Amino acid sequence: MKKLLVVLLVLVSAVALIAEPEWLIEDVAGGKKGGVLYLSALSDPKTLNTAWAQETSSTDMITWFLDTLLYASNTGIADQPGMAKKFWKEETTNGISYFFQLRGGLKWSDGHDLTIDDVIFTFDKIWFNPNMTANGNGAYLDSQERLPKIEKVGTDTVKFTYEEKFRQGYLMFGRGEIYPKHIFEKIVEDPSKFSQTWTVEQIDKVVASGPFMIKEYKPGVRIVFERNPYFYIKSKDGVQLPYLDQIIYLIVPDQNTTRLKFEAGDIDLLAPTATEFPSLKAQATAKKWTTKVGGPALGAQFIAFNFNTEDPIKREVFRDPSFRVALSYAFDKQSIIDNLYNGLGEALYGPVTRSSGFYTTEVEKLGFRYSLATAKKILKEAGYTWNKEGKLLDKKGNLIKFELSTNAGNVVREEISSIFVDSCAKIGIDVTYRPINFNTLINNMNAGNYDSIVLGLTGGVDPGNGWNVWRLDGGLHFWNYSPEAGDQFAWAKDRDYKVSDYEKRIDEIYKLQAVTVDDVKLRDLFNEFQILVAKNQVVIYTIAQNYLAVFKNTVHIFNEKPSPAAGMLWKPWAVWKE
Repeated sequence: MKKLLVVLLVLVSAVALIAEPEWLIEDVAGGKKGGVLYLSALSDPKTLNTAWAQETSSTDMITWFLDTLLYASNTGIADQPGMAKKFWKEETTNGISYFFQLRGGLKWSDGHDLTIDDVIFTFDKIWFNPNMTANGNGAYLDSQERLPKIEKVGTDTVKFTYEEKFRQGYLMFGRGEIYPKHIFEKIVEDPSKFSQTWTVEQIDKVVASGPFMIKEYKPGVRIVFERNPYFYIKSKDGVQLPYLDQIIYLIVPDQNTTRLKFEAGDIDLLAPTATEFPSLKAQATAKKWTTKVGGPALGAQFIAFNFNTEDPIKREVFRDPSFRVALSYAFDKQSIIDNLYNGLGEALYGPVTRSSGFYTTEVEKLGFRYSLATAKKILKEAGYTWNKEGKLLDKKGNLIKFELSTNAGNVVREEISSIFVDSCAKIGIDVTYRPINFNTLINNMNAGNYDSIVLGLTGGVDPGNGWNVWRLDGGLHFWNYSPEAGDQFAWAKDRDYKVSDYEKRIDEIYKLQAVTVDDVKLRDLFNEFQILVAKNQVVIYTIAQNYLAVFKNTVHIFNEKPSPAAGMLWKPWAVWKE
């Protein structure tokens, strides 16, 4: 009997050894375990299903609980091990293969093993299926619209093979969130059912692979995350991370209230507007805060017009590049930088900011400096006229007026909207401004139920990250949604859907950049892309605010040099709080 017990103990020890994860050792030590980090969000998440999340109110939450094969460095490049302990690529004369070897002993927060089968399932059944995601599968297609071949190598490795060069494999495969096969295997058989899984009403169904898992969600009040006990990263002094016990997001309706809560100590970190920053900096020493200023953000606020709005008269006007270029000239960006941004921003005329290594100064040579006279001249030369009351008429004599929306509570966007309305009035255009709830704004945008909007995109170091915005079939090609991009955009068929030559070329560039590995040729493509967008003012870019951060001295962030590419909470599992 004693011998049997010994054998059983040996077997139990062996099982425990096998279940032990292959730890990723983070270069951090001495942090204090425990505590709660309080953050804020301006609105509730729309979904917790990452394939259907297109707004930061959702993606900011998903990042905490769904993990990826690779992590991004402080420069925003996907080149750090994550769930994959090793990754490499092998090139042939024409093609390329990407390999990712998974760590052993990984688990989902419900205790199920997380294996290479979850990875293969996720890409094969979800990310590669255009009907399973809001953005489609364009990120994974080569220039011939082909998906890679996916293979299982051994028991822990996946191989993605293209028949031609494909440059963004580490980003596309490494940074795609992985789904639990044991939960979604049957659900994916019905795309409509899949899109309605892991909604915000189903937090009890959500399992985690990331550093935290969702504990509680009270709409309009808070979202609570707690430490995932199965997370696989340790500090170099042997502490299983994350350090923090919980992350709590307070849902605050506007930026002014968010700032007040930070000043009252209810929130630990703040990404302030440039308007707020000087006052916060002046209080920093007395309040024991740390302030950070970086370069211009990778994303920016912009004004977009709906090329497929219901009104055919407005459609024709909004599709006219001359109209949009004229409005860009009428918009005083430098005044906004001086008065609204306190000098902490840069005027932006194209889709890439100076913080990206792909930025071209050629866009600055196109003009677009504030000039009402130039705006009126362009409109007149394009066939627009004014009536005796000084109101602008289109080429057929119709009065031009439209509605502008943005998300209520976002002070910067509200101020930009106000200035834009005033700018339009100076050239004879009546604009009705209507701020609305953020999720309502996004719903209206996706349904084509808007005239114009003020919004922003997060941006990225590599312009190729914006494929879902600039490809014709992209799920965020919001100014001119294609009816071929998915059933959710079928309404565009009935609105005289058209594609201009410059949009066709931009789409072509985005297909070519995916397979262009020559640095010079790649830069030429992205230069052309920026010039095309700027010349036609596809959307009217406004200001790229400098990266700004304020946080309590009791919060120890891992990122000593917060940057637009990485943000304050880069590697959040290493953040700790006194």
